[in-house]
Amino acid sequence: MYFARIMEHVITAAEQLEGLEVPVFAVVAVEDNVVAEADNEVEGTRVPWMHAEFLALQRAIEALGIRYLSKASIYVNLEPCAFCAAAMEKARIGEIFFGAYDPKCGAIEHNARIFDHSLIKPTIIGGIQEGRCSQLISDFFKKLR
Repeated sequence: MYFARIMEHVITAAEQLEGLEVPVFAVVAVEDNVVAEADNEVEGTRVPWMHAEFLALQRAIEALGIRYLSKASIYVNLEPCAFCAAAMEKARIGEIFFGAYDPKCGAIEHNARIFDHSLIKPTIIGGIQEGRCSQLISDFFKKLR
């Protein structure tokens, strides 16, 4: 499993996040080399679209100086929402790897299923270390209550 090392980095980074942000961490890599990473900045910036995936995509495009990420992969510990999945589609991401499924807000395997209706067909692998990723999100929301 060539994606295991980067996915482990994503999960470990998400586990170390503290504060009011939902602990989501995203990495964009090209040929197993990390080119950008980000965590959520919604609460800190008060900008509702400052999701980890969106920020990582934006930073990767800036770092690589290219418009499309067809040779890149994105790794995230939670199934991306419709906004982030649409950003991945527009960026023409090549591969998507994620941990926990999100039946409420996810849009890769749930709800909008963005890539079911797209000409862009990245490789998608979900449920990577699903239990660990799900527990991380559950624990965060339990602390908020």
